[in-house]
Amino acid sequence: QTKVFFGIGRKDAEFIVKLVGRVDPEVIKRDPKTDTQYELFSTIPEQWEKWIDRLRFQPARQATLAVKDGRVIDIRTITIPQYTATDDHIEQIRKVSMSNYGISYGVAIKNLYEQISNPGEYYARNFSIPEFEVMQ
Repeated sequence: QTKVFFGIGRKDAEFIVKLVGRVDPEVIKRDPKTDTQYELFSTIPEQWEKWIDRLRFQPARQATLAVKDGRVIDIRTITIPQYTATDDHIEQIRKVSMSNYGISYGVAIKNLYEQISNPGEYYARNFSIPEFEVMQ
């Protein structure tokens, strides 16, 4: 299953990176500067923090994808040009959409009050639960 993450908060990022991020204890942060020095390794917490920042501080129109084969990639969405529709165009589309797919405001309010006053009956009348089998 593919997961898409746009800029998210700290707590969400901390949770998500444990699911999709990868760290490597042998990642070299800095090569030795002299013959007697050892390389400097990047710590595990530091690598997790980079993953967290990767999810938190994404530029506009950028998203991070975790695909089902385990890869995590960054994508950039296309630039959407400024719309040129007038208020009349939008109203015309709204009316056509309403006539094809919508319900009137009065019916919507009636349904809402009915749902609030007796939710069990409303859902039983308007929605069916698909058959299922309990797996053991």
